[in-house]
Amino acid sequence: MVYARTLGGNTYTFQVSGKLWRNSLIMQDRETGSSWSHVTGRAIDGKAKGAQLEKLEAIETTWGLWYEAHPDTKVLEKSEEVKASHYQDYFDDPERMGLFRAQWLNEKMPGKTLVYGVVVGAHAVAVTDAALAGDEPVQIDLGATPVVVFRAADGGVRAFIPKAGAQGAGSEMEGLAVTPVYWFAWSNFYPNTKVID
Repeated sequence: MVYARTLGGNTYTFQVSGKLWRNSLIMQDRETGSSWSHVTGRAIDGKAKGAQLEKLEAIETTWGLWYEAHPDTKVLEKSEEVKASHYQDYFDDPERMGLFRAQWLNEKMPGKTLVYGVVVGAHAVAVTDAALAGDEPVQIDLGATPVVVFRAADGGVRAFIPKAGAQGAGSEMEGLAVTPVYWFAWSNFYPNTKVID
C-alpha cells in the first residue's frame, strides 16, 4: 500500500518503528512520534491518533509487463547495486508469519498466500491470484455495493465501483484502493472478510 505523506497541511517523514500490530509493520512519523498501521494507513497512537492517510494507487507487477504498458516510464537509478533483499529469508519461509499465531488463519488458505484486499465501508474482500487468472473481471457485492476487481494489462490488480449505467472499467467507474498483502495479515485486520479464490 502507498500513502500520501501530506495530511492537514503537514508533511510527515515515516520510518520503520520496529513494532508490530496485528502481526503487521508499524510506521512511525518523525514529526510527532505517532504510530501508523501500514495496512490501514491510520494512526493508532500518539498525537496523530485516529488520523487517516490518503491511499494512493500502486500495483505489484513485473518490469516486463509494466514497461510494455507504460514505455515512457522513468526509472530511478540507485547509486549502488542492489544485490538482494534483506527480507528474502522471510519471504522464502512459509512458516514465518509474525509473532502472534491464530490457528484459524490457515483454515481458508496458507498464511503467506498473497491476496488483494479491498474495503468498502465496514465490508472487506480478499481476492487471490487464482480468482484473477481468467479474462473476466471478478464481480463482488460488498454489503450493498457492487465491486469489480480485475488484473490489468500491466499486471496490476484494480478495483472499481461501477457507476449507474457503466458497461466496463474506465471513466464511468469509481476507483478503489487495492492492498496487496499476505493473507495472515489481511485476515488479522479483517477477520470477517469475504474470500474470492
